[in-house]
Amino acid sequence: MTTTPLDDLVNLYVAFSALLGLILGYMLKGYFGGEVIPATKCAEATKKGIQKYGEKEWKLRVELAAAYRISAHLGWDEIIFNHISVRIPGRDEFLINAFGLHYDEITASSLVKVNSKGKVIDEGTSGYGFNYAGFIIHGAIHEARDDVNCVFHTHDRDMQAMSNIKTGILPISLESIQALAVLSPEKHKCRGITTKEEEREAIVKALGQHDLLFLENHGTVACGGTIAEAFQNMFNLSRACSYQVATMSTVGGDLSQIVTVDSKYVQSAESKGRANDISQKGGGYSEVARFDRPFYAMMRRMEAKDPSFRY
Repeated sequence: MTTTPLDDLVNLYVAFSALLGLILGYMLKGYFGGEVIPATKCAEATKKGIQKYGEKEWKLRVELAAAYRISAHLGWDEIIFNHISVRIPGRDEFLINAFGLHYDEITASSLVKVNSKGKVIDEGTSGYGFNYAGFIIHGAIHEARDDVNCVFHTHDRDMQAMSNIKTGILPISLESIQALAVLSPEKHKCRGITTKEEEREAIVKALGQHDLLFLENHGTVACGGTIAEAFQNMFNLSRACSYQVATMSTVGGDLSQIVTVDSKYVQSAESKGRANDISQKGGGYSEVARFDRPFYAMMRRMEAKDPSFRY
């Protein structure tokens, strides 16, 4: 059939309209699917979570789930292994990851609740249970240290590398100074995969009253009174290790070529005193500024990336 120029114009208009409709459809789907639906799910999850666990525990669950997502973002994850645990205030109960979820999959409701002996109180929504062997480290520290409410354990590459060498952390960066202020001078000797109860006492002894510990040939442990504090301690140690690995590589391992910070600025008391002076003079370097603000900033970043940790 012969078509006229007008027919061709109409056909072109119809095709263009269909294409425009398809594009608008995807845009609307992306808008409603990417914004409204997750927001609704978060609200529903929050309501159900508070009803089941109470407001304080649910808030703790959301923050711990965010800590797992942040750790994955920073490369501190080890597939489904390693753990971050937090104490539920006023109770002999702790939250920890289900043994089968990647850090990027962990949500507030999937967290497992256990007591200090590793007995499951609430298995969460994943159905995976938890890794009792992994809780040996965490349970031991929580039981021995009332001031420690959160424990991170990781096998991060550079922190693992630094656990393998005898030099220890050198004061070559601001992060290393902060890490050294709370790092135990002792190291926990590697005894293979941590599965034996007798290791609990050895880990606690090596940690002492410090908040950071190297596990020789194994990795690191970071502690804190809050999730935010433990995270910042681990972050400082992670950066300190990365800077040192890079520096030692640059000078071919020749420590004589490395410039270090004057020892008088590395002392724990000196560091804390300077922080307190700044805080009292209105410098804003309070505990909130040091720990809470960096953690919540990272938490907002994870929320922008994927808010499903709130589910």
